[in-house]
Amino acid sequence: MSSLNILEDEELDLVMDLLKNRDISGWFKSHDGGEYLQEFQRLFASFCGANYAFAVSSGSASIYIALKAVGVGLGDYVAVPAYTHIGSVAPICLAGAKPIFVDVTSCGNLDPIDLKQVMSGNKPIKAVIVVHQLGVPCEMEAIKSVSCNAHIIEDASHALGSEYNGKKAGVLGHIGCFSIGGGRTKTISTGEGGMVTTNDEAFAQNIKNIRNHGDRYTDAPYLCFNFRMSELQALIGLLQMRNIEKLNKWQVENGNYIIQNLPETLEYIQPPSYMKSINYLIGTYFKSNISKISRNDFLDLVRKQGLEGGIPRRNIGPGYSKLIYEVEYFKQFKRKCKNSENLRDSAVWIDWHRYPRTKEEIDQMLNGLKGIIP
Repeated sequence: MSSLNILEDEELDLVMDLLKNRDISGWFKSHDGGEYLQEFQRLFASFCGANYAFAVSSGSASIYIALKAVGVGLGDYVAVPAYTHIGSVAPICLAGAKPIFVDVTSCGNLDPIDLKQVMSGNKPIKAVIVVHQLGVPCEMEAIKSVSCNAHIIEDASHALGSEYNGKKAGVLGHIGCFSIGGGRTKTISTGEGGMVTTNDEAFAQNIKNIRNHGDRYTDAPYLCFNFRMSELQALIGLLQMRNIEKLNKWQVENGNYIIQNLPETLEYIQPPSYMKSINYLIGTYFKSNISKISRNDFLDLVRKQGLEGGIPRRNIGPGYSKLIYEVEYFKQFKRKCKNSENLRDSAVWIDWHRYPRTKEEIDQMLNGLKGIIP
């Protein structure tokens, strides 16, 4: 791969060939999509250790489809972290259900202790959405132990390749959901897109139907729609997926280098040994107690030094500046989450290590950080 493109020249030739000579949709000759889409799904499923993978139109669509596949509907309740992207939560409302916000641990993942409290409340929880924040897996065994009969849906958008007890994210619950869109914000990107993984045959059939108008074969008893991915997007994703081991190795090694060389005012919470993070982003705490400035003042200085960047793979920022229950529409579902609020006010996220960032560029960034801290 070149430093300027996500694809090499010979790979771009394949894209041009598809544009010139083939069906860029892939859905009019097959109910399963085009050849590239099917190969992309097979490779993705194999990488995750899943029996099934279905490419869809976005990461948010993947969560909506997962919710409907397990039967979430009008009047149901779904537990979800308060500290996450709105794309993890909006699909709950779109499915006709209501979110119940759960606090997070020090690394930003759903807190099993607070989940237990939610599960013991008077609102029956139909599903739990866990978010593997910044590539660090959630405490899945503890979450499963308190989830009762609720279906567990993984938002693994940050965690393509992360592992928990030797198993990949995406197969740790009932259904896994991935975003592979957002420009270059994700490890691989199709511009816009998502993937749904599962090992359950019945859920797989539901996902397949919901994605494609009932798959045109079945008289489905639930509402289906068009959440398909095009052949053009699938080819772009497939070509990157073939390099996923290299891309993840790059992230892990360079991310670990940053973690080992952080200035003392930035603290990284190391996950336990049975977890393997892909270092999607490096999430740290700003330790105001040993600094003469606040987190926000620090980020202002970062910005003035030109270290913010404002673009994927060249950015330092505050993480989520709002919790979901602070967004106007979701205030109606507010459930105060103290740890989430603390994390909102103290987090510093570093995205300066993913392909094609080099060690030299990383050293320049780290020296810049150390130079602006009083």
